Amino acid sequence: MSVRLNRRHLMQGAAAVGVANALSGRHVFAQEPKTKIRIGVVPLISTGPVFVAKAKGFFEKVNLDVELKYFADGALAIPALVAGELDLTVSTLNAGLFNAISKGAPYKLILDRGSEKPGSGSMAIAASNAMVEAGMTKVDKMGLLKGKRIAIQAPGGIDQYLMGLGAQRAGLDPRTDVTWNSGLAYPDIVKSMGAGQVDAAQIPLPLGFLVEKNSFGKLVFAGWDIEPNTQLACWAMSGAFLQANKSAAVRFAMVHTHAGRLYNKAAASKDPETIKIISEATKVPPALIEAAAPRWTWFTENGMPNIESCMAQGKFWNESMKMVSANVSKEQIFDLSPAVEANERLSKSNPFT
Repeated sequence: MSVRLNRRHLMQGAAAVGVANALSGRHVFAQEPKTKIRIGVVPLISTGPVFVAKAKGFFEKVNLDVELKYFADGALAIPALVAGELDLTVSTLNAGLFNAISKGAPYKLILDRGSEKPGSGSMAIAASNAMVEAGMTKVDKMGLLKGKRIAIQAPGGIDQYLMGLGAQRAGLDPRTDVTWNSGLAYPDIVKSMGAGQVDAAQIPLPLGFLVEKNSFGKLVFAGWDIEPNTQLACWAMSGAFLQANKSAAVRFAMVHTHAGRLYNKAAASKDPETIKIISEATKVPPALIEAAAPRWTWFTENGMPNIESCMAQGKFWNESMKMVSANVSKEQIFDLSPAVEANERLSKSNPFT
């Protein structure tokens, strides 16, 4: 006996399957324990996926109770993670991270937290008016920084990596040929350049625009001009939390990966709703956030970090800057199983759509 299916029957059948899958997905998350996660974040535009996820209730949809704690730089949050005050935090691939991992740090990098994709990366290199007049307008002119002052938020962080790598490739020794002025937040770095106390710095957009707006200097090139697709940061999770709450780690990775995809689209379209969410969370005026688009930082669509870039940064801190006592292996640094499982689950049944 043959069965004939018309378009109406097919549409009804597809709808029934979709409803069943959605109900199944909700049922799965309803069965998973509600878990609290204490997360260290930096109040920058690049934390946008977290802000978007919180505003849209994504964490609640997968039974996560999120508490956000704010830090000026990812490097400053790691001690809180080690002390057990955080379960998860954003971490640049800083020297302190690699030092801690080489000594058996109780945490792993589990997920992408942004990279310097050409056209989308937020890193901007600012030079004082005097340096611009001297000719430092391209990466291959960073040799002009010999004996000059470079401002950074914290030693061993992403700012020092990009600026140090650029100086090194221009023939300088990043340890001895430049002076590193540390301990300033980005707004204070802008002011210091205006006061003539800083010759160059890496300042993320949109704060970098203030350098030109106030005629303190120029934005001469981008971080991706120094090294395309540099991994800016990863999510670092306590090993104890990861072991005891693997399901929560996967659910967080699902939330962040999905929110990262929305964030990428919002950056490209200058989405007003997303701009409002980020502005309220960071206190950065909406107009500045919009002006920085699409350079808000890029998030990989599958949540996987650029492992090659991460390893290169570890090598730089160890061999070039002598700030890390030993090179570390991928196995010591990463547990990417939450990112892998999250991507698989999102492809099968996305609870956020």
